[in-house]
Amino acid sequence: MGAFVVGFDLGKEYSQICCWNEKTKEPVSISVVAGAEKYRIPTESLELFLKKAMRLLKPYGKIHEAEAVVFSVAEASEQHVEQIRKMTMQIMGVPESRIHVQTRQESYCAYVLNQSREIWRHQTVLFSCEGELLEAVALHVNARTLPFLARTESQDEWKQPVSGLQPEEKDEILLGMAKAIFSERPVSSVFLVGEAFEEKWYEQSLRVLCASGRRVFAGNNLFAKGACFRAAQEAGLTGERTYVFLGEDKISYNVGLRTPGSGRSAVYTLLEAGESWYEAKAECQALLCGEPVVEFILKPMQAGDTLKESLLLAGLPDRPPRATRLRISAEFLSVDRLQVQVSDLGFGELFPSSDLTWTEEVDLGG
Repeated sequence: MGAFVVGFDLGKEYSQICCWNEKTKEPVSISVVAGAEKYRIPTESLELFLKKAMRLLKPYGKIHEAEAVVFSVAEASEQHVEQIRKMTMQIMGVPESRIHVQTRQESYCAYVLNQSREIWRHQTVLFSCEGELLEAVALHVNARTLPFLARTESQDEWKQPVSGLQPEEKDEILLGMAKAIFSERPVSSVFLVGEAFEEKWYEQSLRVLCASGRRVFAGNNLFAKGACFRAAQEAGLTGERTYVFLGEDKISYNVGLRTPGSGRSAVYTLLEAGESWYEAKAECQALLCGEPVVEFILKPMQAGDTLKESLLLAGLPDRPPRATRLRISAEFLSVDRLQVQVSDLGFGELFPSSDLTWTEEVDLGG
């Protein structure tokens, strides 16, 4: 049996679960009824959903032993992410380091980029319709970089209320939205997600969606599968990740530590650009070789100047080179606010710790 990983899509009313199938190398949706294709699970509350999920996952593996668990959510606020992590640890027993939370847009990206390249050769467009809103998101992948850079685009006009409308009225709105989007970009594939698309009210729009060789896919488990693909990547089941998703919650700088090496300056990477800011935390230990200064190197993922931030360890006791051990940590407090911290650990009994800690915040918003 291969590694056990799980992807969840947390919706307001309904949620879904996927597990990784090691034989097919694909996510498999978990049904609430054995042998049936009933994948929607009433969310009710996060606590009740997690308990129900534990029961449904029993035949597939022990959730507390999962290599990675990824949740897909509509919006990833710090408070919501913290709540998901805390309850998953308490109820499911999953270690915090194995719990990841990402937006549905990132799950969409993960799903698409794990499909055939023909699917995302040009841009792809996701139309979702649940309840009162029909909305669209376009995914663009720059395959000329390594790793690939992927980003989503959404506009105000791509969100239209459809509650209470007749089928032909909804069809007209989808048709107009599709024509506007397709007129501005080459699109190789279209995804239709949401319970509303199970009703065949969009016959007129479908002809436009399928035109010009575009491939059209319909289904309701795309976000859960995207979360499962991310979980498989975290567990090392799909090879090295080939892309970076540039979402609004992603940090745009690589954060490194200047270190001496091979007679020239070297950089030890603490954090990599493309991580969600609420997951961007790292810590290491190092020996101080010279002056009481720790230099951080901030390299932008895209165009821009590399920044250098030096933290002076004021008051550090005078010791010989390599006789001071430091704990160095970096953590993002928001998407563009970095906090670095250095603590003096001393060096054994000869040079006890001074218990000094130095902290600095760096604003990357400008």
